[in-house]
Amino acid sequence: MKTCTKCQASKSLEGFYKRSRSPDGREAWCKECRLAHNRKWFSKNRERHSKLTRRWYEENREQHLSNSRGWYAANRHRKLATTSAREERCKQATPIWVDMTAVQELYRKAQEMTEQTGIPHEVDHIVPLTHEAVCGLNAPANLQILTQEQNRRKANKLVGLD
Repeated sequence: MKTCTKCQASKSLEGFYKRSRSPDGREAWCKECRLAHNRKWFSKNRERHSKLTRRWYEENREQHLSNSRGWYAANRHRKLATTSAREERCKQATPIWVDMTAVQELYRKAQEMTEQTGIPHEVDHIVPLTHEAVCGLNAPANLQILTQEQNRRKANKLVGLD
C-alpha cells in the first residue's frame, strides 16, 4: 500500500505509475491525480504540447517508426480488428442509393494527387461516421480529399461545429 501525496488516499502499488528513480519504484501521486493534473496542463497548453510533440517526433522519427513496426508485428490481430471494425462502420453508413463508383472515384483522385505531389492525400468524411453528436454517411456529398496531415489533425471532429 502507498499513500498519494496529492489526495492522501491509500492505494495498492498498482494505483501508481512506475518511476525507477523513486525509492519504492512508484510515483508520489496516484494514477487518478496524475491524469487529472496532466489533463489540466494539456487544456491550458495545447499549442505548447503540439510543438513539443512535433519536435520530439522530428528528433526521434526513426525510433518511433521502428517502435511502431514492432508494435504492429506483435499486435497484428488488434490492428486487423480495428481495420475490420472501420470497414463495417463504412458499410453500415453507406445507404443503398449511394453511387459507389463516385465514392471510388474520390479515392482514386486522392491516390492520384498523392502520386503527383508526393504528399499523402486521403479521403475524409466531412461529418464523421462515428461521433457523439451525429453520424455521417459514406456518400460522395460527405467526402472530401485532404492531405494526410490535415486529415489526422481533423480526426473525428465536426470542423466548425466542435
